[in-house]
Amino acid sequence: MFVSTPNHKILVDAGLHQTNDRYHDFLVNNRKFKEFKPKEIDYIFITHLHADHALLLPKLFKDGCRAKTIMTSESAAVLEDMAMDCAEINQRDVLLINNQHSKNYPPLYTENNVELMLNYVYEYPINSLIKIDEELSFELVPSGHLLGSCQIMLYITIDNAKKSILVTGDIGNKQVKNRFVGEYQQVRSADLVIGEATYGDKPTLKTGKKERRNDLEKFKSIIDTQIKELNGRVIIPCFAQSRIQQLSLMVYQMYKDSEWKPKTYIDSPLSIKIFNDYQKCLSGKDKEDFDEMLESNFLTFIKESEDSKYLVASNEPCLILSTSGMCQVGRIRHHLKRCIPDPNATCLFVGFCTDGSLGAILKDDTRTSITIDQKEYPCRCAVYNLKSMSGHSPFNQLVENYTEINCNKIVLHHGSSKAKDTLKKALEKEFAKKCKSTRVIIANSSLKFNL
Repeated sequence: MFVSTPNHKILVDAGLHQTNDRYHDFLVNNRKFKEFKPKEIDYIFITHLHADHALLLPKLFKDGCRAKTIMTSESAAVLEDMAMDCAEINQRDVLLINNQHSKNYPPLYTENNVELMLNYVYEYPINSLIKIDEELSFELVPSGHLLGSCQIMLYITIDNAKKSILVTGDIGNKQVKNRFVGEYQQVRSADLVIGEATYGDKPTLKTGKKERRNDLEKFKSIIDTQIKELNGRVIIPCFAQSRIQQLSLMVYQMYKDSEWKPKTYIDSPLSIKIFNDYQKCLSGKDKEDFDEMLESNFLTFIKESEDSKYLVASNEPCLILSTSGMCQVGRIRHHLKRCIPDPNATCLFVGFCTDGSLGAILKDDTRTSITIDQKEYPCRCAVYNLKSMSGHSPFNQLVENYTEINCNKIVLHHGSSKAKDTLKKALEKEFAKKCKSTRVIIANSSLKFNL
């Protein structure tokens, strides 16, 4: 979201476009932000550190941006690890693109651009009203989506008229407590709300406490059956930030007092770095449980590429957690190539995958084959999706959260067209019941309006 005031040019989030088409994604990301000049932005706010919200930041700085970049406390170290990893992937990807399409594109950004960006990153505490000047103030409000995630509340005052804009970012599930993410905090009023609609098309999806208990039982049953009884393997595509740490703790706590324990690998150099970041920034019960898990040596960390290749090629019965969660990049793709054709393997999904991503394609149980890196693989492995594990707010909570806000307009984004349209109709119905005149608008790339 881009906001222009008499004295400021403000950007909220700067995320990568991600599908299963490397060349298309590169072109889209290379052309993003054409509606403004990066060098004119003076403030950037980041809701959370997932690739689709934060990892196009270094490109802005490559293109001349020198904006003060604001995020929650303890975020900069994770951002550095993620952006450096992404820079390396960008450089590998552009070599493939140039070879396949006879082009000479430079990468989206390099490690030097990341280092430049980090000089402009500033961390602020949550729930503190920060005044920048007479025109602009802000507050970072917990969203419960992942470690350090927040809603951005902007307060803009022009000619004694004060307006507020709430950007929710991605909102967590407030009924089910996910570890290391904090809790969603309800905002009660704003003039304009920019709200996510990720699960807006899933009104029948239930992800409450009962569903979580059932999914935990199913999770353990899959591990016991596939690994212990059938001597196969289970692979779980994970996001390197929060999700892989949460799942590691879940599995550890399931089996820490059991005689049999699954051999569990973390095959992701980026995740290993973020595990180290978490050791430094967690506190209280989260810190205590996290340290206990690491000190137990329950997890085997795979850092070197040769060790990862050996693991892929081996027949060892085991549980493998690897990145990325949507299977777009990372070592998970090599594990998928090995496991998808194997009837004695299970691919287990535990989170949202955007339409068009490899993860979303794999979830389609009608497919008989799938293409990865231009090679087709027959789908013979078992595929499960534990929906209550998602870090996103389910449909009913989105409706509840948004109708609790006293606002003039809600703009829905971050979801499929169907998700936004379905959620819009539900919100309009609820607002009418509450005798509220709030307008619900579906975002598109050309949407502009004055407050």
